[in-house]
Amino acid sequence: LDHFSRSELACPTTDELRLATGFGEALERLRVELDAPIYLTSACRSPTHNARVDGHPRSLHLTVNGHWGLVAAVLSMPSPLIEYRAKIISLALDRDWSVGVASNFIHLDQRSRYCGLPQVVYHYRDNHELSRILG
Repeated sequence: LDHFSRSELACPTTDELRLATGFGEALERLRVELDAPIYLTSACRSPTHNARVDGHPRSLHLTVNGHWGLVAAVLSMPSPLIEYRAKIISLALDRDWSVGVASNFIHLDQRSRYCGLPQVVYHYRDNHELSRILG
């Protein structure tokens, strides 16, 4: 991937990197279409790391999800500009990503593509509580 480093994608505890087939390419396409930086703060998680960050036991960040691996990423929001955030959200929704929005990050996942779940949009009122729901 041209715009994301291995260290951004790999589990910070185990350095394991297991992306679902096509997930990295979809993330890269989103970045190219955005035409602005995307900073990942959470991508692959081992079960141990996921527990350490209080992630959901079936988190879509887990490297051990069924046969596919990682299908989620969390983006930090370095730009306070609402236009930047709105463009990421709009692009993601148009491309069948599910989106969780908080004041300082955006959670993206491809649950509809890999898990057969409907596309959803979340608003994080309490980051800790909803992080448990979304993983």
